[in-house]
Amino acid sequence: MRTQALWFYAIYSYVLNVHAASWTAEIPQTISALLGSCVVVPCKFNYPDPPKKPPAMTGIWEMTNNQLIYHPDSSKVMEEFRGRANLIGDLTGKNCSLRINHLKKKDNGPFIFRIEIRDFDKYSYTDNMVSIDVQDSPASPRLTVSGEVKAGDAVTASCSVSHSCPTELPHLIWSRSGTTTNQSEELPNGQWRLTSNLTFTATNSDHNQHLTCTAKYQQVTSVQSSKVLNVAYAPVRVEVEPESTVVKEGDAVEVQCSSDSNPPAHGYQWYNITGTLLSEERIYKLHNVSRHTKALYCAAINTEGHKNSTPAKISVEYPPSIGAESGCVAEITGVNCRCLVESRPASRVQWKLADGKTENSSSVHSTDGQDSATVHTLHFHLGLTDVVSCYASNKHGNETRVLETNRGGVLMAIYLSGSAASAFVLILVILLLWKCSRRKKRDDQHVGTQENIAPAKSHSRGKGPVEDPSAPGGDNIYVNSATPYFEEEEEEEDDYENCFKEDIYANM
Repeated sequence: MRTQALWFYAIYSYVLNVHAASWTAEIPQTISALLGSCVVVPCKFNYPDPPKKPPAMTGIWEMTNNQLIYHPDSSKVMEEFRGRANLIGDLTGKNCSLRINHLKKKDNGPFIFRIEIRDFDKYSYTDNMVSIDVQDSPASPRLTVSGEVKAGDAVTASCSVSHSCPTELPHLIWSRSGTTTNQSEELPNGQWRLTSNLTFTATNSDHNQHLTCTAKYQQVTSVQSSKVLNVAYAPVRVEVEPESTVVKEGDAVEVQCSSDSNPPAHGYQWYNITGTLLSEERIYKLHNVSRHTKALYCAAINTEGHKNSTPAKISVEYPPSIGAESGCVAEITGVNCRCLVESRPASRVQWKLADGKTENSSSVHSTDGQDSATVHTLHFHLGLTDVVSCYASNKHGNETRVLETNRGGVLMAIYLSGSAASAFVLILVILLLWKCSRRKKRDDQHVGTQENIAPAKSHSRGKGPVEDPSAPGGDNIYVNSATPYFEEEEEEEDDYENCFKEDIYANM
């Protein structure tokens, strides 16, 4: 029994050794390659173990008609393959890989590998022929994008292409900026795969945009693949439409809320400028609008969030209205009139005087920065008219307001001021006369007293002393000599004149 087992083991070992040392090869039957590019045919071979280490080996590639496409002696190679076909494998390592550059359409094969071992044997692996599928253009890149994309999230996209030339890699180009990484890996059947990964942060601007990957080859051939990005984002560009609305006071107007969002907005809200909720419909209708209608804004809502529009003011047009603050002020230098007009569009204003003359405004300025309320002014000389009319008109109507100039009051004030001045001068003269008469009276009284003291008047015109013989003790009494009558009148007139002068100077 033991003898049978040993016999069976010996036979099994012989079979394994024969199989392991047989003439075999691993070569793909078909390889796809791009016209004008290169192709590398992967090849591994085996042969029976020679009695001793082979001194030399020669690897040959040939066609089925025994024409050589590669030989160490290039003189033996077909002219159309000379310099384009090369054995790149290490024969001592049982690698027989072949490279063909600048592929032509007729380089399709089939090709056979042949090994010649000096001092041992030679063999053509006809059971392992390879054909080359020379393609006019490359296949499109394979493009993938990570799952659901939301604005603000990181997105990873992958682009890959297969090729047959590992030494001349295609160039992968993305249509969007971001961070890229590239890697190359070998595939079965003489193919390689180049992969480029792109990472970027998605925004609402990426939604519905084509993300494109372009593969450009050395022979200036390019192909591309695209995917439309689907990015979810909250509403943006929320606006009130129409943006500029002009309506006549008392009419109705419709406005609608528009927005850009993904998914589309499912809810809307309308507010006035004070924050009061007005409606929850996309279209909002205002009835009987007036100049006092407040600005509006809307909010758009979707599953990703919400956003408000900027306030929109409805431009309401209305006829002129002249304010009660309008009026005229009369002064000595003239009359200034002021007419406050509120209207939209701005009114044309004219001044109408009582004599039928029409005047334009001296100046105009806006009070609210939008020309809906304007102040018109007019200046004219006093006495020109007692009544002025302010006439304002625009395409929606007109209004007139009569303004009084109060000219009579100013003239009366001037008259009264002149009368007061005359009265003041008269009183001043009376006071001066009264003061001078009192002074004269005091002087007359003083002179009478001196006459009672003197015993007699002397008619002497000299000023020396006069001796009175009746005086007791014989003493002489000296008195002033009398002044003639006509001299007293001159002195009296001088007194009045001096009196006026003194009082006038004093008042001055």
